[in-house]
Amino acid sequence: MKTLNLFTFLAISIALFSCDNDNDPTNNVCDDNYVSDLITTAYSITNGYVDLPEWMDLETHEYNIQINANGEICSVGYQNPSTYTGGYTMEVINITSGNSYSGVHTFSQSALDYQSITAIAVSSGDEIKVKRTILPGWTNLSETIGRVLRKTGGGDIPYPITEGNVTFIGSDFYGAGGPVPNIAQPYIAIGFKVN
Repeated sequence: MKTLNLFTFLAISIALFSCDNDNDPTNNVCDDNYVSDLITTAYSITNGYVDLPEWMDLETHEYNIQINANGEICSVGYQNPSTYTGGYTMEVINITSGNSYSGVHTFSQSALDYQSITAIAVSSGDEIKVKRTILPGWTNLSETIGRVLRKTGGGDIPYPITEGNVTFIGSDFYGAGGPVPNIAQPYIAIGFKVN
């Protein structure tokens, strides 16, 4: 019985402490929640924001951030709206170095869905553009909507906003209208592996 309890304890400990949500390079794995946790905290209800799961009917949703840690972007996360089951071109561009990733992805409609990407190296202070663009062939403007966080009562977001090791620099929405800069923060997640 003691062996079973020890085994159970070890299994639970490994499961709880294997995620990389810190800056400790000794347990360096892709932390899918690296940016989504920071978005959720920075743009919380207590900070004066509202979470709109299906808003902003424009083809491209994008934002720029500065990551203040060395590492690599290793995944993208998104959730398709209830009105669209198709794909998006997801792009992650390191503006500072010129390295980039672009690929077509389709995500779950029921939850935030993370998918691995070809890693993009990041040096502390690099500016990163993260964007999703609906694929051509959509038929209804309601298919272009996506999850955003917006100031309660409206108005532009007062960028820059720093949370943890990330500074959110600005956002933009365009395509079939717009551009509409800084009106909301797109909820497009990226995973990060700290070096």
